[in-house]
Amino acid sequence: MNTPFDAAAALRAMTSTASGNGTSPIRDASFEAVRHLIGAALSKGPEAVIAAVGEAQAYAEGLWASVRATPAFALGTRPAGCSKGCGWCCHQRVGATVTEVLYIAQALRDRPGAAPLIERLRAWNSGRPCVFLEDNACSIYDLRPMKCRGAYQVDVRWCMSTFAKLDAPLFGPAPSPEFQQQPKDVFDGAVFGLAHPLHMAGRDCPGVDFVPALKAVIDRPDAAQRWWRGEAVFPAEVRLHDWFPPVKRLGGGKGKKARGHGR
Repeated sequence: MNTPFDAAAALRAMTSTASGNGTSPIRDASFEAVRHLIGAALSKGPEAVIAAVGEAQAYAEGLWASVRATPAFALGTRPAGCSKGCGWCCHQRVGATVTEVLYIAQALRDRPGAAPLIERLRAWNSGRPCVFLEDNACSIYDLRPMKCRGAYQVDVRWCMSTFAKLDAPLFGPAPSPEFQQQPKDVFDGAVFGLAHPLHMAGRDCPGVDFVPALKAVIDRPDAAQRWWRGEAVFPAEVRLHDWFPPVKRLGGGKGKKARGHGR
């Protein structure tokens, strides 16, 4: 799916985001595109919905690439400190929608050579860093959740002290919590676009703690079908209750409508 976002639109969006008026055209563009992708797949069943998550990832990555390629972004945004081999942000809990988890589980099961990663996931009990962090790099980088994709911090020392709980170097200025707003807008919009059509259709699509949720379904190829039928395929304790409002199960009355998309 091609994004209509061009350099001029990106400049307007960045100006709007910086103005503090409570809206972000970048986030709105991502939300609307992903919402339509998932909405179009709803009538085709769970396989189509889960496959659409991959399309949503590709769309959001394309939108983010178009934004960061603009002069407005290059000249008006402080560079991120993120790079391969950093990995400090992987020392925190990561949230994901259940559809992302189901998509990543299926992709890992189908991926040649993924057996060692799956074995490591099966053996995971708790704690940090992320089970997929290898040599300070993400071993499922192309599949990582939307929330991981949107994290671009300016100061690596802040990530080191905040996420890995290590003492930042004493020299230089204090670590800065500043982050790039544009990628956060792109991928936050995509996250809510993944969930909104399902909530509107009365299907539960909560946010979950990514690693334990993935472990719960990695050996259950029928998990997507069972989730579609309204069964509880994820342990209750992995649900993130501050993400989206719950909906009533199918057959239990009308589902609650999701309100907005995270503004």
